[in-house]
Amino acid sequence: MKYLRIINTDPSDGYSNMALDEAILLNYLDTKIPVLRFYNWKPSFISIGYFQNPDVVIKAEQCSLEKINFTRRITGGGAILHDKELTYSIVCSDEDLNLPVSVKESYRKLCSFIIDTYKNFGLDAKFACQENVNNKKISGIPTAFCFAGIEHYDILVNGKKLGGNAQRRKKNIIFQHGSIPLEIDFWKIKNIFYDIPHDLEKTTTSLKGLLADDISFEKLRTLLILYFQKNFQIETRNDIISEKENKIKERLLLEKYKTEKWNSLSKKNIAVYQYAESHSG
Repeated sequence: MKYLRIINTDPSDGYSNMALDEAILLNYLDTKIPVLRFYNWKPSFISIGYFQNPDVVIKAEQCSLEKINFTRRITGGGAILHDKELTYSIVCSDEDLNLPVSVKESYRKLCSFIIDTYKNFGLDAKFACQENVNNKKISGIPTAFCFAGIEHYDILVNGKKLGGNAQRRKKNIIFQHGSIPLEIDFWKIKNIFYDIPHDLEKTTTSLKGLLADDISFEKLRTLLILYFQKNFQIETRNDIISEKENKIKERLLLEKYKTEKWNSLSKKNIAVYQYAESHSG
């Protein structure tokens, strides 16, 4: 019987988080067992989209002063400051979760457990394409900073973007991860990124900005798992990172995520992991 591994990992630096996400993806190609992973970031860290040039996105000197590092993701979209947030990643095939063939519809279905979790808190969460955002047309074009732009399947509450999700596909294999901010430091964001809208607070929000009571990482994670199980009707098993996945992660750290080559922009670099891509945020 098909089942899904649920993995909770300890807070880690961004290099390790991104390396482990890819290690789980590579391991899935052998095991064919889908995975839902939850994790946090310590210390604060920046991930940039696969096609971004860090020189025009990040204020390097300011990041150095604040001791904030960055690495490139294998997914597209805009840069994110990962701070007080819960992050998830999913590795699966279309068949694992009985997803629609359409890329957009499968993306919509995969994000449904997040929408339902927000609704559990009494929030009127919906996809951007379902409502008129300040009477502005949704461009569907990603911005340099993830939370600053609104695309068709971004999740909105009261017209404000809540978090961001990105997906990468290889044939019928899907890798998706997303940021669920419990709190956003707007001052820090404006201080370390270029071209941040001065009124970012009017279009972007966090759970703390929407709810009267604080929510713990544990409660949020528990609800996300509950609605994932309800939406996809798949048996789940709590699991840990395997020895093989750890070995792959360590190799990727040394050969990729901590290297200048991976974290700079070049045509050769971009061609290394060329998947058919669908992303939001």
